[in-house]
Amino acid sequence: MKILTFEKICRECLEKKRPFIKESTYLLYECHLNNHIVPALGHMRCSEITEEMLQDTVVYWATRGHKNKMRGLADKTLRDIVMLLKLCINYGKKKGYIKQFSYEIVFPTKRQPVRIKTFNIEEQQKIIQAVKRKKDSKTNGILLCLYTGIRIGELCALKWSDIDFEREVVSISKTIQRLYFNNEKGKGTTKITITSPKTMSSIREIPLSSGLSALLKDYRPKNGNTYLLTCCEKYIEPRTYRNYYIKFLKNNCIRELSFHCLRHTFATRCIEFGADYKTVSELLGHSCVNTTLNLYVHPGIEQKRKCIELVNSIF
Repeated sequence: MKILTFEKICRECLEKKRPFIKESTYLLYECHLNNHIVPALGHMRCSEITEEMLQDTVVYWATRGHKNKMRGLADKTLRDIVMLLKLCINYGKKKGYIKQFSYEIVFPTKRQPVRIKTFNIEEQQKIIQAVKRKKDSKTNGILLCLYTGIRIGELCALKWSDIDFEREVVSISKTIQRLYFNNEKGKGTTKITITSPKTMSSIREIPLSSGLSALLKDYRPKNGNTYLLTCCEKYIEPRTYRNYYIKFLKNNCIRELSFHCLRHTFATRCIEFGADYKTVSELLGHSCVNTTLNLYVHPGIEQKRKCIELVNSIF
């Protein structure tokens, strides 16, 4: 059996996986590998890897894994890292680098979930009025997100040709994101890439309301191959547009919530106004309706009371 460090196995595993995954996924895995797995376990010999060691490492990530060492990693990040860790271990066992042993990784008790933040109806109306006063494609993008729930990367990648004004439908098939990776000298750098969205479910058509369609139509340029936010062939990247959005909120004295809260607000309003969960899930591009349910369906005390009263009718 070869005597190898766990880092070498992890990197070999990742390279073997590379042709079958998106570039953005590969770079995310590489980031997790460099920032978490290698510092914790990379120096170990494969023969030294044990279930107890793996479990202790996961507990550490969950409690003090953040770069400031004062708190743990986010649940989603932790699960992604553990998935990659298992992938590397199973690869090592299959290749004969790691001895066959059974292991089970238990996640620490789930922390109190953070409730999503949304704009209330009064704030939503203030955003609408501010956009109408500004009257340009950049601010129209804010309104488009508020009334379709698209992600910031999807918005920045959107071209005018993606909007069918006759059918009043916007097609989502691309996203822009800044990817982080190590260059040949081992130094971290970034680059912008335009790819398909995060999942197949994210490739979707979203109907536009007649009012929003009419508003956008007034700004439509002759060249449909231009980006919606810039009306030219040069895009605006998410980081830059996010800064623009924050300034927009400040200038209009609107509570400063993150850009993603526009998406949360859209989904929450849909649920509040009685839309069925499956439809909301497809509009958002979620791969599973459970994601929508877990994020946005939080019955209030009055809804719970109505449920109890229904049962009480046979009391």
